[in-house]
Amino acid sequence: MHHHRLRRPLAGLALLAVGALLVGCAGGPAADPADSDAASGGERGGKDSITIVHAPINYEVAYIAEREGYFDELGLDVTITPGGPPQDNIAQIMGGSADLTIGSWDTIVTSTAEGMPLLAVASAGVVSSTVDTSGIIVRADSGIETVAGLEGKTIAFNDLGGGPHIVTIQSFEKAGLTEAAFEAVRIPFASMQATLESGQVDAVFPSDSFYEQMIALDDYRVIANPTREFRAGLPITIWTATEQWLAENPGTADRFIEAMERATAFYEDPANHEAVLQIRQDVGGMSAEQAEAMKGEFAVAIPLGVTQSVTEALISTGAIEDNGQIKTSEELVWEDSPTTE
Repeated sequence: MHHHRLRRPLAGLALLAVGALLVGCAGGPAADPADSDAASGGERGGKDSITIVHAPINYEVAYIAEREGYFDELGLDVTITPGGPPQDNIAQIMGGSADLTIGSWDTIVTSTAEGMPLLAVASAGVVSSTVDTSGIIVRADSGIETVAGLEGKTIAFNDLGGGPHIVTIQSFEKAGLTEAAFEAVRIPFASMQATLESGQVDAVFPSDSFYEQMIALDDYRVIANPTREFRAGLPITIWTATEQWLAENPGTADRFIEAMERATAFYEDPANHEAVLQIRQDVGGMSAEQAEAMKGEFAVAIPLGVTQSVTEALISTGAIEDNGQIKTSEELVWEDSPTTE
């Protein structure tokens, strides 16, 4: 395993984006100009048929919108596609195979600073100020009790340079250490438990159902919950599109946001709890007990204050070089997206 600098995977994504732009695919899946589908989209215009990509976590509201008919009611024909880490998902909208995708605030900030024409459209899962849905986990027999105990150790993240990676750096700094004090490797959420159990890494940073699954076992111990500590209120996952796609499909984006608002209201209603659990079992392949243990929170409006503070943390931790191209929160959010201060 080799130590990874934070900017490496993002630079690669920027190069991929340039290639996509050169072949003219940055605006989402191509549409036939003669197709009325591409010319409808309500009063403001846009496509009716879209492809969206969700992350391995925080997928509930997308499937609620599909199963409860919210997309249909709003005239949207939506193909939902499972995705992976934020940078991989964003590559799909840059390459033209999807219209909207789940990204992360960190990835949007770093990618746009490298020239990628992205905008945040709507929040999805958010960091709770009271309930932990992610954290740094070690084996119970490891002897590691604190973040400082991870000095010289290897920590696995779902994506390098993403939120969990950054808040871990912040935790190390709080403990008087630096990024160089640990080795970061990329491991998918689904493989984290087995990788930690086998001793290939010393700690993992799972989220959502993967976190709940591990903390339910006596074999593992949580030593820190830095996401809540440093990012309460921040979107964990955030719907993202290209500037070109949003310019061409504003009515489509309006309707998608409305569908997410309806689905979020459904999710929050206790009367619909069983329907939400069923989605987790069907989509996430988890047991009824695992589905019940999940505690995800959702919102649609994008909070400009906490997103700006996270942007500043990306700069201060060295996750992104201040090249004069870093945008403010207001600049990174689509002008018609719902926001809060």
